[in-house]
Amino acid sequence: MYQLTDKDLEDEGIDTNPVIRAAENPNSAVLEAILAYYEARRDDKSLSEVEQGMIADLSPSATLSPFGCFRSPIKSAMSIDSIENLRLLLRAGADPNGITQKEAEDYSSRFIRGREWEWNTNNYEFLRRWKGLENARESGIIHPICPLTEAELDERRHSFPVFWSEPIIPGQLLRMERASLAIEDAARCGNQQFVDLLRAAGAEESAWLQSESDNPGPWTFDHNAPVSTLSTSSPVHEALRGGHQMMLRHLLSACGYSPNYRPRAVPTVALPPLSHMLVHCDMSNENIQHCLVDLLEHPQLDPHLRTPIFRIHPLHFAAARHDPDLLTRLAGSMPGGLAAAGTTALGHTLLHIVCLPLKANQIVKSNPNVTTSIHCARTLDSEYNHKFYMNPLKPKWVQAKIMESWKPHPLTVPQQQAQLATIRVLLQAEAEAGEEGFKIDARAKDVDGNTALHYLAGTLNMAEETIDLVREMEGGEEVWHEGKNHWGRTPSQLWGE
Repeated sequence: MYQLTDKDLEDEGIDTNPVIRAAENPNSAVLEAILAYYEARRDDKSLSEVEQGMIADLSPSATLSPFGCFRSPIKSAMSIDSIENLRLLLRAGADPNGITQKEAEDYSSRFIRGREWEWNTNNYEFLRRWKGLENARESGIIHPICPLTEAELDERRHSFPVFWSEPIIPGQLLRMERASLAIEDAARCGNQQFVDLLRAAGAEESAWLQSESDNPGPWTFDHNAPVSTLSTSSPVHEALRGGHQMMLRHLLSACGYSPNYRPRAVPTVALPPLSHMLVHCDMSNENIQHCLVDLLEHPQLDPHLRTPIFRIHPLHFAAARHDPDLLTRLAGSMPGGLAAAGTTALGHTLLHIVCLPLKANQIVKSNPNVTTSIHCARTLDSEYNHKFYMNPLKPKWVQAKIMESWKPHPLTVPQQQAQLATIRVLLQAEAEAGEEGFKIDARAKDVDGNTALHYLAGTLNMAEETIDLVREMEGGEEVWHEGKNHWGRTPSQLWGE
């Protein structure tokens, strides 16, 4: 057997320990020796308190979470793709979840709807879930997936959020590792052996086996919830993001995981797997496309499952991509086609979403009618951090400087063409649907009273051909001149007429 050295047992800092270093070593003999050393001394009562603490740090489950890192021997062994090190750790009794319940609670608390501003940032103080939920209730959020409150709607009107989540997308300001479970890491790297070993060792997976519900019950839980419930993702989501088709099949068939799971711990970004693909994946990637085909063909998939709270249908996400072929293909695979999308909780139709500006820097900032009226972005970039949303902790002069640095990004010609082509897909679907099928309503208003024409008129370098096309729709000309939004502005005023 390998003979341990003083160096092997040395504590080198707050972000590692001897057993984590050994797990990261391709030479499995080192880890085997460390685990044997621990086992021989773990119950030795003759050791001093300090010595007992040093031995405890050699446990196969000795996790560390310093300054936004979540490290454990299990995760370290997987990071070097060592099946032998993983087997050694699991045989020694390592926690197959890879992180502790407390670490999962701390990280997931940063995604609570109604959380305090400070919880959006790298606050390394341990966060308690009960406190975040209590703050949310005090602000009128009676349960995590209740309808948007008036305060939340008002906050949106003083910022420039995406159409599918809150003004600060949860997690976007965190500069820390994600507290992922070991089985999620295994799915992300596409290693079925890792998944099977972790499951055989008792990895907690109860949340991913459940059917989906919009009842408040499954979404309302405290820190004692199963660790899979506290996770901000799932193995299926991770496999999809990595484009691992065989892993996806394994998770859905052999493991029995749901193709519809929406992560309970992140209610405002709880994307079902299909929507997750449309938001986070490169849909031009061949592996991603294979995964999409498998997912759409799964007999238990609910293709119409919306996100909670914002009620976004997968077709809304597809429309936001300005990819006519993808939108057509996806709609053709769903019962009801485009008509099934309906409207979101913010009142957005497919036409609204296609006409939204990509980001806050794509509106006509020089026109006060526009800056007053337009407060919604089409981007699916979860890192999008718009300049209009001000950190209340920053001084006013800092906020003013941020606004001055805001650089406009007018529509490019390819962007104009993609938008126009996507609108034509909607028009063609309406023409083919007949009297009882899919309808486009140019007069439809969202919660801000904006029509699609309001958004087109407020966008930098908007193609006149696109505006003319929508104005020619039934009721379009009337809306252009007379359709007033929440602030009493018409599209023609936003256009500058």
